[in-house]
Amino acid sequence: MFNYSRIVEDHFLHPRHLGLLNESGIDAARERLIVAEAGHVIRGDALRLSLRVAKDSQEIIGAGFQNYGTGMPIASASYLCGKIVGMSLSDALKITAEDLDRELEGLPELKSRQPVLVLDALDRAARTFRGQPQREQPRAGEPSLCTCFQVPESVIERAIRLRGLKTVGQIMAATMAGGGCHTCHPELEEILERCARGEYKVHIPPDEYYAAHKLYGIPAPSAEELARNPPSPSLSTGRGPGGGVAGPRVAPDGFVYPDRSPVAAVVAENKPHARPHKPWKELSHAERVEWIEDVIEHDLRPAIRTDGGDVKLLELQDNRVRVTLHGHCQSCHSALSTLKFGIEKRLQEAVWPELEVEEVF
Repeated sequence: MFNYSRIVEDHFLHPRHLGLLNESGIDAARERLIVAEAGHVIRGDALRLSLRVAKDSQEIIGAGFQNYGTGMPIASASYLCGKIVGMSLSDALKITAEDLDRELEGLPELKSRQPVLVLDALDRAARTFRGQPQREQPRAGEPSLCTCFQVPESVIERAIRLRGLKTVGQIMAATMAGGGCHTCHPELEEILERCARGEYKVHIPPDEYYAAHKLYGIPAPSAEELARNPPSPSLSTGRGPGGGVAGPRVAPDGFVYPDRSPVAAVVAENKPHARPHKPWKELSHAERVEWIEDVIEHDLRPAIRTDGGDVKLLELQDNRVRVTLHGHCQSCHSALSTLKFGIEKRLQEAVWPELEVEEVF
């Protein structure tokens, strides 16, 4: 049993900012509503954070959260939501687990070696707002080492190195890998032994080390570990195997990828994307389609494309949004989850709650 401070007990028993924000009262021309999630519902620790952010100044105007499973993150989420309102995103992102541990006089998550989910959700929300890729994206096309929970080896190695994991049980708690049939446990043991010897396969950028320090309070990596860090893979060199200029990248289904980074393309536009002021029911069909395309282009597509896939709006029939998936999304085992829990959920939150998304093959 842990003894928690009075301030933790107060925020746990009387949480502030509990509940998600919605589009009501938001000036779509000047603000954006961002919803981000962290943790895993299946594992019993998940948190959803919603922010109202000014488009020009990136000031956080409002914040709210929902917690699922264990009650451990309630106090930190309640405290952080009150702290960041009025801050800029950049200043809010400087808050670390150590800061919260000091201000709350003992952070429950750190006592149990768990991530501070609200900080992870805040980072994900900021990346969504800025059109940046999310952290810890599995390599495109990488097979799953844990077939029960579809966890690839790169995600497992990152967790071991960034969180200082030492046992299979800790890997299960951190990534869910090995939590099903247990047949991958010998391979998990091999990865633990390999990492203990300093034999790494995955490049971890410095900013991920910083994020781990921020979320888990772990010490900075040693110079020896950084020296053994594999080089960063070349994601897009623009040259073919022989050194010549490469042609356009074409997915197996014939989809041609754009010739520049999707994130860079979004940032380069540098113009506001105003959402309609009229209610959904008062919009024409063309205005509804334009609104959906805007959300897909600027809220969904950057993250989907960084994982080697893409989504295209085919048509809108009543409240049914019909899309086609391309690239890795077309053959991905989690394509249905992406469709229903990613694309559909975001469109329901940002556009109209009665929208349904279906894939056209």
